[in-house]
Amino acid sequence: MRSLILILMPALLSLACGAATAADPPEAPAGAGSGFYSRINLLGFGLYQDTRANNLANPGNRLEIPRYQAELNLRPDFNLDAGRFEFGLKPRLRIARTKVEHRFGREVNDTVDEAFINEGFVRFRLTDSVLLNAGRENLQWGPSALLSPSNPFNASNGRNNPNLELPGLDYARAVFVASPSVTVSAIANTGAGRLEHAGPYRKAYAAKLDYTGDGHFASVLVSRRDGDSYRIGGFAGWNASDALLLYAEGSTGEDSGARRDRQLLAGGAYTLESGATLTGELFVNNAGCPDAHIATCIQMRGVLVDALHPLVRRRYAMLQYADTKIGGNVNLVVRLIRNLDDRSVQLVANAEYELGEHWQLYLIPTFYHGQERSEFGALLRKSVFFGASYTF
Repeated sequence: MRSLILILMPALLSLACGAATAADPPEAPAGAGSGFYSRINLLGFGLYQDTRANNLANPGNRLEIPRYQAELNLRPDFNLDAGRFEFGLKPRLRIARTKVEHRFGREVNDTVDEAFINEGFVRFRLTDSVLLNAGRENLQWGPSALLSPSNPFNASNGRNNPNLELPGLDYARAVFVASPSVTVSAIANTGAGRLEHAGPYRKAYAAKLDYTGDGHFASVLVSRRDGDSYRIGGFAGWNASDALLLYAEGSTGEDSGARRDRQLLAGGAYTLESGATLTGELFVNNAGCPDAHIATCIQMRGVLVDALHPLVRRRYAMLQYADTKIGGNVNLVVRLIRNLDDRSVQLVANAEYELGEHWQLYLIPTFYHGQERSEFGALLRKSVFFGASYTF
């Protein structure tokens, strides 16, 4: 699972992954309204990672970053609409083979196979405007491409590599649709689910208000985790023109150490006449670690991977180019993430080729540049993800 963490986290452990589930009740898939719906996806992929050996952040490869990995994922999705009740289930089967290289040429090969439930829920429509939901879900929201600083449960949005799934967490939710423009949600995060975390897990709770208008939208939420103070977050967006979307997202909490824990992201997306979209974002994490060695930063915050703070330092810039259906069957996303504190860089190119109605081919090379003490330069030089999936 360590290599999946590397893929999931754009900071330090790099590539992010996963598919998003809306925080509000999603529209039923085609065919679900008439009863049962199913979709089965089989994904096979390989991963090569060129690690930096014997540095302070990972001496002797103590983090056990795999040099090679081969993996097969079976992903069936099931949905049953039964009047006022709706049931969803996403069981998973994962088989992985990894090769880890340590100091002095020592190699460790390992095989992992596991079956688990990544998502599953029961939804009850109490009235036409009130929905009750319980189960394991991947709740995502907000317009941001880099990460979701307003999300108090998991700020990683998985947009670097959508072929790999974000972990589902355990929730109980009540949703009140006050009007076509206003929705109110009460959310209780009752368990860690598939999310890997350090130390004892602590439950969290949030109240969320969503507004959608004509060419603009906004959301505000108040959250609290057991043992912590209240946190306020939100996001807003405005369609300045048919081609330009401007948005912001952030959150603030009580003092964390010497600095107040504030996060703010501002960005914009412009759609060209060709259909391609250019996106630019700036992100500031006030509680980040600006100038120490990255190994010291990790030691100071106490955990290697933090779901609420996936980026370690304080200031970041991101540029992204996205074009779908190039030549009718190629999707391309190229993004450059620059750490403005230590000047390290991560460059990701995500290419997908649709081979007929059922097959997809994937190639995602990622390049890292920076000093040994930097966030994106400490662990990897480059990595290559390649794979194929079949859906039926």
